[in-house]
Amino acid sequence: MVRRRKKEKKFRLYMKKKLVAVMFVVIALLIFLLFNVFRIIQEKEGTYTRSKLAQHVQRVNNVNTVLLYRRGDIVDRNGSQLAISVKVYDLILSPLDIIEGKENGEFTIKKVAELYGLDEGKLRTDIYERPKSQYMKVTEVTDQSSEQRDTFDKIKEEAKKAREDAAEKADKEDDEEAKEHLPPVIVGAWFEEKYVRRYPMGTVACNVVGFADGEQGTLGIEGYYNSFLCGRDGKAYGYFDSDLELQRKLIPAVNGNTVVSSIDSNVQRIIEEKIAEYKKEPGAENVAVMVMDPNNGEVLAMATDTLFDLNDPRDLSAYYTEQEVNAMSNAEQAKALNNIWRNFCISDTYEPGSTFKPFTVAAALDEGTTNANIVYDCAGKIQVSDYEIGCANRVSHGAVTPKKALMESCNVALMNIAAGLGRTQFHKYIGLFGFGRTTGIDLANEERGIIHTEEELNSVELATSSFGQTQNVTMIQMLSAFCSLINGGNYYQPHVVKKIVNEQGGIVAKMDGRILRQTVTAGTSEFIRDALAATVEEGTATDANVAGYQIAGKTGTAEKRPVEEKNYIVSFMGFAPADKPQIAIYVLIDQPNVEDQAHSSYATQFASKIMKDILPFLGIYPDKEAKE
Repeated sequence: MVRRRKKEKKFRLYMKKKLVAVMFVVIALLIFLLFNVFRIIQEKEGTYTRSKLAQHVQRVNNVNTVLLYRRGDIVDRNGSQLAISVKVYDLILSPLDIIEGKENGEFTIKKVAELYGLDEGKLRTDIYERPKSQYMKVTEVTDQSSEQRDTFDKIKEEAKKAREDAAEKADKEDDEEAKEHLPPVIVGAWFEEKYVRRYPMGTVACNVVGFADGEQGTLGIEGYYNSFLCGRDGKAYGYFDSDLELQRKLIPAVNGNTVVSSIDSNVQRIIEEKIAEYKKEPGAENVAVMVMDPNNGEVLAMATDTLFDLNDPRDLSAYYTEQEVNAMSNAEQAKALNNIWRNFCISDTYEPGSTFKPFTVAAALDEGTTNANIVYDCAGKIQVSDYEIGCANRVSHGAVTPKKALMESCNVALMNIAAGLGRTQFHKYIGLFGFGRTTGIDLANEERGIIHTEEELNSVELATSSFGQTQNVTMIQMLSAFCSLINGGNYYQPHVVKKIVNEQGGIVAKMDGRILRQTVTAGTSEFIRDALAATVEEGTATDANVAGYQIAGKTGTAEKRPVEEKNYIVSFMGFAPADKPQIAIYVLIDQPNVEDQAHSSYATQFASKIMKDILPFLGIYPDKEAKE
């Protein structure tokens, strides 16, 4: 019995030890399991947190967007569009997303290459050369229309829908193989919007309109009124509140203002076509025409013979062959472009010739040193100091009044009139008429011209200046001053813009006729109108007549330097109707391609053709009482 009890006691002790050992093992296993569970929870929570943060960041990125402004339009006086901004789209790829997308990325490369006719191998190389980039513009697929963008987005959406439908079907059928081989989708590809400048009328008024590169205007209205045409970008952005809810904010873009030009595009186009015809036959070195409203200084047309397409202003092919362009250095190309872009009407100076005579006569009338009844004797030439200066074509006009001096373009009478006026008063009126200084027209690169100082106006210089030689002017100076001669004496600041309006139609700025000064009296202005009407009626400018209209004006023939080359500038400056001017026109032909250039009839005939076509467009209709 004793032995049996001892055995039972040993067995119980052994079992206790064994149970304790098992219990420690179980506890250890539980601790190990708990540790791993905790570790897994921590890892999953970190992944989950990162996932949620990534989603938050993506949501913020999706609303952090720059809202582009639209550059303001430029329209003519009738609302026809001269310059507009059009929204277009560029294709953007994310090489990182395409590479990480594997089969989806390959599908994207193939689809983009197929849709846009690109070299698939080159596209793939371009993408894999920048594996970390998330922004790559496809230079071959830019400036796409909204329709072209929508086509791409439709294909992209169709691929996505096909994948979703296939995934849904695979889930329903529990088809694991189908789940592994879902249709590919387009990844890392989207269109980015931007605005580009377009010029619906191409070359029309190119020297006046100018062009824009991005946000900066170059030349013309685009350059001068750049600050008004520019707007301000807006933005849409997001942020998280204390509850991690995404809040959206929107600052709208402010579009640029619309600039309303004084130019009449119909008149401008007609004149440009007429100039192009003249350049072909008979041809000339330069041909330029300006039309202005003499009652407010508005420029209705300003045309030269160097036209360029505003949609491609750096294209030299209209003036040079491909071989000539390729042979040019960058500096030579820049010089060639500047010559094409140069606006002759405001940037080139020349001796005006006899179109200057009305200013000399008007100054003397206003100062009382001559009058309508004074008679000057013209023997065909006059001795001034050591020089013998001849009359026009060496013709003797005999007894000449100031009116007849203008009608017959008598140099001798003009020299006598200037001598009576004297150099001090002559120089004073040169300043009043704005010669030798800029007019202040709202265009860049205006030249001042070259005039004699008062001290330089000795007897010879005074004599030659009286009929428009030895002093240089610009077309805009001449026409602006001429308008003051015929409108009663008011010198208006010339301008090519009428007003500026915002998107709502509100007026931001208005360029009403601004009178800078009084040049002559109303009586003198009336005399000049009458004399110039007679000049067209029965004087040197009869070729400027237009059937049914009362036209007035003055011819000009100026010998260019060096004089031995016998090159001339011929011109006509006139207005209509003669009794109550509504438009003033200035036609200038530099070196007409004819054997004998020294005839103003080339300019008067050309002016007549232009006026015949443009006057009805400007609301000036034939007068039943006018000479047919």
